[in-house]
Amino acid sequence: MNLRKSRFSAAVTIAILAIVSAPSFALAAEEEHAASGTWFGTLIYAINFALFAGILIKYGGPAIRGFFRDRAGGIRSQLDRLNSALQEAQDLANRAAARMAKLEEEVAEIKAEIENEATFSVNRIREGARITAERIRRDTELTSAANVDAAQRRVRERLAATAANLARDLIANTFETSDQSRLIDGFMDKLRHEAVQ
Repeated sequence: MNLRKSRFSAAVTIAILAIVSAPSFALAAEEEHAASGTWFGTLIYAINFALFAGILIKYGGPAIRGFFRDRAGGIRSQLDRLNSALQEAQDLANRAAARMAKLEEEVAEIKAEIENEATFSVNRIREGARITAERIRRDTELTSAANVDAAQRRVRERLAATAANLARDLIANTFETSDQSRLIDGFMDKLRHEAVQ
């Protein structure tokens, strides 16, 4: 590494000396140009340029190549990082899309379950209401029948009591005492028998 640095500093020193001495070569060429003609001046310019280009290529070339190589490597590594980041972003987007699809499926399933549960609950409530209405109707019928039966029994009892009183009065007026007692007892037995049924 130190050898490379020392070569680089030597190349820089030589390049600086070449640049500093280039105007003196140019002035010398101008003086010669006036004296000997255009071919010699052109030759001096060409030599000067060749020396400058040679110094640049020999000492500056590796540094320039290294710079561009390092820059190309940096650009490549940056592109690799960007490509990997792009791939990760695409993977994340794909996973997010898959999750969204899965969430939509789960929402549809939950919605179907809720609808099924609501339908089941409504059917259960409807069935319970039907059973309750049937029981109320049956109870009402039984209660009505019992009330009617009780009312009929009370009417029979009153009729029997009224008929017994009328018969007693009628018999007391028309029959003798012994006939009246016998008839009343028979009639009362008959009425008691009918009232029990």
